Amino acid sequence: MPWKTDEHVYTWNDLEGKVASEVFCAPRTEGDPTGEWPVVHARVIGYLVRNVLGKPWADHLTLIAAVMSAQRRDVWTVEQVLRTLHPRFSSLFPVFDLDSASQWSIDQHLVPYMRGEVLSQDPLSSRVTFFKRYMSATNLVASWLDFLPDAQQEVYQPFLLPTVNPFLAEEFSKVEKEVERQQQDHRKEETEAVVPQFTALRAEAHFRYNRMARLWQAYQQALEQVLPNHSNLPLEFSYEEGDPPVERIQCRLWDRRSFVLHPEHAHQYHPDTVSRARSKQRGFTDDNNKVFLEVMKTERLDGDAPPDGFWFTEILKRGVLGQKARWGAEQEVAARQAWLRQWGYGENHSTEAASPFDAHHQGLLTWPDTNSTGRSTANFIGEAQRRTDGTLIPVESFNAATTFGLLALELLTTTGMRINELMQVSLLPECIIRMVDDPPPGASNQTPRIRYVLRLLPKGERTDKRHHYGIGKDAIRLIEHTARMLCVHYHLQPGELLPRVPFRPDHNRSHRFNGEKVPYIFQYHTQHLDDDAISACLRFLMYGMTFQTSSGVPVILKPHLLRHAFATFAVQVEGLPIDLVAEWLKQKNLDTTRYYSQKGQQEVAEEHASFVERLATEINIREAIVRSPEEIRKLAEAARQRVGTLVPVCGGECTFDGFCHNQFDCIRCPSKAPEPEKRYQVEEKQRWTEERLAYYECEGLVLEAEKMRQLLRNCALELREMDMMTAYRKDAQRVIQIQPRKRS
Repeated sequence: MPWKTDEHVYTWNDLEGKVASEVFCAPRTEGDPTGEWPVVHARVIGYLVRNVLGKPWADHLTLIAAVMSAQRRDVWTVEQVLRTLHPRFSSLFPVFDLDSASQWSIDQHLVPYMRGEVLSQDPLSSRVTFFKRYMSATNLVASWLDFLPDAQQEVYQPFLLPTVNPFLAEEFSKVEKEVERQQQDHRKEETEAVVPQFTALRAEAHFRYNRMARLWQAYQQALEQVLPNHSNLPLEFSYEEGDPPVERIQCRLWDRRSFVLHPEHAHQYHPDTVSRARSKQRGFTDDNNKVFLEVMKTERLDGDAPPDGFWFTEILKRGVLGQKARWGAEQEVAARQAWLRQWGYGENHSTEAASPFDAHHQGLLTWPDTNSTGRSTANFIGEAQRRTDGTLIPVESFNAATTFGLLALELLTTTGMRINELMQVSLLPECIIRMVDDPPPGASNQTPRIRYVLRLLPKGERTDKRHHYGIGKDAIRLIEHTARMLCVHYHLQPGELLPRVPFRPDHNRSHRFNGEKVPYIFQYHTQHLDDDAISACLRFLMYGMTFQTSSGVPVILKPHLLRHAFATFAVQVEGLPIDLVAEWLKQKNLDTTRYYSQKGQQEVAEEHASFVERLATEINIREAIVRSPEEIRKLAEAARQRVGTLVPVCGGECTFDGFCHNQFDCIRCPSKAPEPEKRYQVEEKQRWTEERLAYYECEGLVLEAEKMRQLLRNCALELREMDMMTAYRKDAQRVIQIQPRKRS
């Protein structure tokens, strides 16, 4: 679905004559006649023009935007303040019958709102957010006023909203901390549900991608057999899954005319529809007569277990794809929403209808021309699905969504990056850095060492400096697969480049990229995918994998949740230091990383019970040691060795480009990309560890013995991960050949 943008590029001059002249020419802001202060971004001005002008608080919010921008606050930070204050004022002013911002009072209006005495339907979290942003914005403008000469202070005082008394702020800060604690507890419960399956979910995603790729191959092979006039439709064929085969997928190709005119269906359609199909009119013209796929059934070839089929079949059968989850007859929508909520979609019992598989993007998780006028393919397929026992599948759309979903999952779970950083990945040579190094002297393998790094702009970076995100060969392979999928999608000839598209214009980080057109890997139909589209692809790929909190509440995978899971896995499972994980996550505040990586309540309880049981004989060393910056610097000075993109490590390749804070303990290190080809190195490490464990136990060295036990556990986990990688890589190499069925 194309996004809506305002073609006009707003400037400060668009506010002239529409806000008070004092505000328009405010000193120490963009309006200052000296012209020495930072400008207010066009997006912020556009929001003011479209939404705020003409309201009693227009001058006050405009001044807030000007002062925040002059203080170099991020564009999205300024926007968030406006998008919070303006809607709340729009609700509160009528409640209190206020006509002017000068009537606004902290005690009479803000306090009752915060205490829930008015607009009690607003969630506590929304009230706390309003309070925080109101207080920070008004305090900043008050500080700005203090810098002005006394005469100017008198002029601008009427354009300031009242600040919050510090004692009152202390009262509500307790509420804020409680809300924050509840949100953090909720996030940790969700993280706790994901971490135990952190490795397994990646393997499952690869298997699903492979299965979808084989369906795509079968579909393409069948399309090659369709005659130009479609006279051999419907075309039945099958192919087999498994090595050796364990399932047979039976499929059928249709077009609109063959489906409606088929004896199984013709009697279910209105005679006028059948007549139009025969005469090729309206929705049955040659241009509209597109081919589509039906999976008739999946039969088991080996054993009595039910067939696996496709994980997405129920999504199609339930009619919750795209926007269909929210549209239609009231009773049907209610049934769909009830089913979605059973799976956990629609958090916090929201009254808003859930549409988790709506990418809001043309061609993704939809049938083609879903938004076209007239009789679209989506409408036709929706009615056709009711008239057949099989499953009608938008193969191209699902193939693209699965590809994007797997690439997103791979990068999110191996780097811990944010989704806005994920959106920046492109095929430009300055984004994907290929580094070639000579092999170490004396190594048996003398082939050059090739490493890869992504250079991206992280959140919080105010300059244009790109940061390094090390990636492994699997990530590179998936980027290549995605690029090939896009080449097919765009019908590119050999040598043609992917289209260059602007960063999603309506995204809150788009201002950092100034409309520059780039061959982003996350693009489709010449439009950049935003976080909603990528999240929908991720949810689609992982649908049906069950994650539950300790209280049984279903957990839905989200990009930011995977970031939390990555941090928790690195610190609590791998035992890595928080400062190292903070560097991977590009977090400047270690307290934030501590929150991301702290244990959940259930894990804390289990850890304590385990500790008590073995307290007499063992020492628990799984807790990460948080070192001070001074100690880190000493370690770095002592090591003085670069690692990461230049050094091969045991069992794989290190993707960390910096000093090793893990002291070169590479087994199960999250910064290492495991390589099954180096399995023998881990097995040798395992044998060595077993020998050392026996020696330490014989000598009664408790601490050293426990270290060896932990290393043995890590070796076993890494070998199991290599087994899964070998399995899904082998599965990816399988080539299917369809078996057409002769028409009776």
